[in-house]
Amino acid sequence: MNQRNVLFQIALDILTKEEVKDLLTPELLATVDIVEVGTPLIIRYGLSIVEQIKNWTNREKILFADTKIVDAGRWETNEAISAGADLVSVLAGASSYTLDEVRDTAHSNQIKMVVDIIDLSLSDQNKIEFIYSLSPDYLCIHLSTDVVKRGGSLLEFSRELPFISSRRLPLMVAGGIHSLNLSDILKSLQPTIVVAGSSITKASDPILEAQTIRRTIDEATLF
Repeated sequence: MNQRNVLFQIALDILTKEEVKDLLTPELLATVDIVEVGTPLIIRYGLSIVEQIKNWTNREKILFADTKIVDAGRWETNEAISAGADLVSVLAGASSYTLDEVRDTAHSNQIKMVVDIIDLSLSDQNKIEFIYSLSPDYLCIHLSTDVVKRGGSLLEFSRELPFISSRRLPLMVAGGIHSLNLSDILKSLQPTIVVAGSSITKASDPILEAQTIRRTIDEATLF
């Protein structure tokens, strides 16, 4: 796969299997680096959907299972690995024991861990320092769908976060990202991975939106 400075991830969330299969055309897949099997899809179909999507992408894309693990870290990570995941997510609010189990299990199986801060209390300085010491492969700066629906802004949310100014961890950014606000997000947050979901899956022309996002990423000057 052609590696780029900033990776582009499509999030597949509140969709049916049929909609996912129809969406993942060669034209769309040519624009993305990572395919995310979103939490709603996993809840709807179980982890078997991970293996199905891996087959629909001809096993040529990195596959992220957005498991949002919060307990039973080793067992749940192993289940996601067995289904074909290349990355798994764990919530930042999980116990340090769970976070350690996910990291150790993921790395011993040569896959990557994403720590998602969607549930993190910013007043918990001890947890923030622990996350730094954990050295996850990616830290996901994630504005939830329910906040986005009510007018929330990823850039506004990120201004409260110590992780942005420190630049100590590779960032995945997600939540309300589309082709019109992406340039500002790239400049301000300097992410390693950009995630777009409903801006593509709900677009009148999903391929055009994905191509526009891909072009914006490739043309951006981050540093």
